[in-house]
Amino acid sequence: MESKTTNSPEISLHKRQFKDRAFTLQFIRTQVENGTGKPLSQLIKEYSELSRYKLALWFVTTTNKAVCEAMYVPVEAGTKYKRRLEKTRQLVSSTDEFRCPYTGDLAHLVSTNPKEFERLQKSSFKQLKLWEGKNEQ
Repeated sequence: MESKTTNSPEISLHKRQFKDRAFTLQFIRTQVENGTGKPLSQLIKEYSELSRYKLALWFVTTTNKAVCEAMYVPVEAGTKYKRRLEKTRQLVSSTDEFRCPYTGDLAHLVSTNPKEFERLQKSSFKQLKLWEGKNEQ
């Protein structure tokens, strides 16, 4: 059985993915810390999971998975908070799917910042109009 060298494509890709994930989490945390003026450790002590989730999505528009990982909220709880906030119209999900900055999978972006709601609800894809351009006979 061959051992993989440290510069093999499999090892390099894994290291890059880990760095990308770490960068994403640090970016989200920094945006929240700058927005609130408080370090993450203080936010964790002072705010509930729901409050941290909602607060982070005010400062950063991202995916549920990314914000949960960055704010130390279990993904299952984040999904529950997302639904709850959507029902009360405090959170909006994007119409289109985008690459998650954390997982690389297609996912909807979410935000609790009302300034983002209209942008997220507009599709960036033009829908075909069935009757447009057809000649009526």
